[in-house]
Order: sequence, then C-alpha cells, then structure tokens
Amino acid sequence: MPDLKRLSNGYRLKTDSRFNDKKQKQMRTIKNIVFILILFASVTACRKVNNEFVDPGKTVLVYMIADNSLSGNVEANIDSLMAGVARNTVKGTLLIYLDNAGSAPQLMHLVKGKNGIVTKQIIKTYLQQNSVSPTIMSSVFADMSIHFPSLSYGLVLWSHGYGWIPGAGNLKTAPTTRWFGQDGSNYMDIPDLATALSAGPHFSYILFDACFMSGVETAYALRKYTDYLIASPTEVLADGFPYGDIIPSLFGSSESDYIKTASTFYDHYNIMDGYNRSASVACIKCSEMENLATETNKLISIHITELNTFSATNVQYMESYSPHLFYDFGHFVEGFTTAEERSSFEQQLNKTLVYKACTPNIVSVRSSGYYEFIPVGHYSGLNTYIPQIANKARNTAYHLMEWYTACGWNKTSW
Repeated sequence: MPDLKRLSNGYRLKTDSRFNDKKQKQMRTIKNIVFILILFASVTACRKVNNEFVDPGKTVLVYMIADNSLSGNVEANIDSLMAGVARNTVKGTLLIYLDNAGSAPQLMHLVKGKNGIVTKQIIKTYLQQNSVSPTIMSSVFADMSIHFPSLSYGLVLWSHGYGWIPGAGNLKTAPTTRWFGQDGSNYMDIPDLATALSAGPHFSYILFDACFMSGVETAYALRKYTDYLIASPTEVLADGFPYGDIIPSLFGSSESDYIKTASTFYDHYNIMDGYNRSASVACIKCSEMENLATETNKLISIHITELNTFSATNVQYMESYSPHLFYDFGHFVEGFTTAEERSSFEQQLNKTLVYKACTPNIVSVRSSGYYEFIPVGHYSGLNTYIPQIANKARNTAYHLMEWYTACGWNKTSW
C-alpha cells in the first residue's frame, strides 16, 4: 500500500464562499483576452492576408509525465493520438508535452499534411526538469499560449494518479495502472496543480488519464480553472483513453462533446472481456461544485454526532487498499442520511455529474501485485475520502483541502 511521504507542500488555496459564476466568467474573459493579444503580437500564421484574425480552433495540450513505470505506454498512446489526428476533420491544434524516462522533455505539435500523414514537429526541447513542479508546468502552459494561442484550450493530464492524497507512495506493486503526477521521485499534489493552473489560460476541460482523479476533493480544488473535469474515480488501465476515437470531441467546445469523450472511453472498455472490462468515468460540471459543497455541508451539519463515530465498513469502496482511501461519494452520503434529507443533495449531485458510467466490476491492484475485481453496486461518479482512526496522518493532511471546510468536515471531531 502506498506510504504517505509528506503531509503538506506549503500551498493552500483560500476558500471564497462568495465565489460566483458571473465573476468567474468575467475573469475568464479577461484572461483569454490576454492570450488573444499574445496571439496578435506573436503569431502571424493565425491571421489572414489582410491581418484579420482566423480562429485556429481549440488548442489541446496532452501533458505526458512518463518518467515512471508508464514509459512503456508512451509510444502506443502517441500512435493513437496521431491516428486520431489523421482521421479528424474538426479544426484544432494538438500539442504533446512529453517527459519520458531517459530523454529530455519536448513540446511537440502533431501536424497533418495535405497527404493526410501526421508528423511530429518539435517546437521546443527542454533541459532535464521536474515536470510536476508548478513552476515548470506553468512555463509549459506559457509556451503553449505563445506558440499556439487560441480562443479556447483543453488539457489532458497523463500520468499516474492518486487523487487528492498528498505525497508519493510505493508504486512498484502497481505497474499497470495510473498515478497522477510522478516524475522520477517527484510528485505533484493537488494544491501544486492548482497553483500551476492559476498561471495558465482557463481550460474548457481537463481530462485526467490517471487513476482516482474524479473525486470531490480534486474537483472542488480545481473548480476555478476549468469548466469540466473528465476523470475516473477508480484505477485506469495503463492503455488509458482511446485517443484515436476521441480527438474530434477533444477539439469540441460544448458539454455534449465532453460527455462524448467520457462515454467513448466507457464504451471502449465495456465491450472487452475479463479484467480488461474495467472502466469508470465521470464528466463533472465544475461551476456546480460550490452548490454541491453547500448541499453536503447542510447534511453534515445535521449529523455531526453520527459522523464523529461513522464507520465506513458498509460504504462502497473503490480500490483494494487497507485501510481504504477512496469511497463512493454518493453512497457515503446515503450512509448517514435519510432519503428525505438528501433529496436536494441528490438533485444537486445530478446537476454536477453531467455524465457517469461504470462497468459492473473494476480492477484494482492489490499491495501484493495481484489483480482484484471489485463489484460496484453503488456508483455516483465521484470518490471521496472518509476520515478514519487508522489513517491519522492522512486525516491531518485532509484539513488542508478546501473541500474539508467547504463541505463541513471541519465541524466534526475529524
């Protein structure tokens, strides 16, 4: 089981209960105007002959941190991306930032020629660097914006993943699943990621091709930096998303496009056999996360006494760790409330999760290195952490998450 390496990295986002969609949209507009100005100042290729602006379509960056046990999956995933670009007819620009084991990081542009053949154009080669550093990640965002400015951006984060849990963990027993944010012996905590995103353009969506990233803690922490999160609340098989099939929807700009991306991922794995039939995914509307926190806070406030001694034994768990770290969020709330009490909460949950799907069983890698099939009887699309006596260090770390206070856990003895 992964070990907690550190409790905090020094970053903590402020909780702003007055945050609202109108101000968010205004700030987003200002931010994107800045990048459009950069476009006019630095990129003549995105202009007509008469200097009128031509929208290049969405710029999508696939940020691949593969200096870890997933390095062997890089080639197949890039081949899939190239195949998708070759078949694609939707306007857009696909970039890959690749930090692979044994080579210098590079920023690449997948270019489709008139003959339909896709090639990798190297935009920039970097010195060896820590790609999970907020400073480095934000500098890559800046390179993207300078070289390929756009009215709209999408981001794919490709690596191992461990949800909100801070620090690294022992990954040697799980070489065939994903953990987000591992570059050699360095790791990226969620507050680190929020810091990096705050320095970049606003993203229409962030797709996590990594394990456990569809969690209430993660979604709440990133709610200001993207409109939608596409992610899995469980482990993701190392093959990851079927990029050859989702490029058109990645270049899209509507909620239906992002739902299509998520549903294509689910459909891809749901038709498979055995352990390969394992997939869970959700599409989260981030503008609804504030309201979800409010509804959750109402329920926790009513049941503080019960939660002080709450046992997670009967809650749907999402992995094979001992003790468990990720539980189904909806089932957890169901475990300490009545149907009448959570009526408003469930309505809000349905507004927040615009798409969710899960196979009947999901694969988890046990600490011994063996696969385990976990039956999924309850699935809300979001995972959550439940404080427990056996997880004292992580309970303390949980206090640093914005969700801890926003949803009301701070009112309990945990």
